[in-house]
Amino acid sequence: MNHEQKYFIIILVIFGVGSILVQSFFVPYLEITIWRPDIVLVIVLLMGKRFGSIQGSSAGFFLGILMDSLTSMPVGISALPKAIVGYTSGKMKTVGISGTMYIVWFVIMILIHEIIIYLFLQYKTDLPFAQLLYSRVFPNTIYTTVMFFVVSFFLKKYFTEE
Repeated sequence: MNHEQKYFIIILVIFGVGSILVQSFFVPYLEITIWRPDIVLVIVLLMGKRFGSIQGSSAGFFLGILMDSLTSMPVGISALPKAIVGYTSGKMKTVGISGTMYIVWFVIMILIHEIIIYLFLQYKTDLPFAQLLYSRVFPNTIYTTVMFFVVSFFLKKYFTEE
């Protein structure tokens, strides 16, 4: 096991499990009516950006399963979108996207994550998807994007290559 793999595991345990604890205990206090940011998604995006697509999708799947098993969500409902977003975030590193387009792609990935989650959750409600799109997906995307900028500002030194 090389140094990069060890660093990935340490970051996954510290920030991944820490983000699940923050999501469980502190995010309900940050909730605005029914809108809440997804801190675990932010960490998955940052891990994919730092370590690449395989580690990003692995972190997304692991943290998604762990998050679902600790909440009342059906197990696996957030593991698939987080794995997809982690993989896509890592692929952006190999494609060489940078600058403003990097930020646009992160917003698009957060939006895709929210759309996939609420496509699955639509079957448990009687609400049409268009209503879920305007009442949940778009506000959660904006809120998670703001939290992405805040978290990435404070954790920049852990998620940048040196």
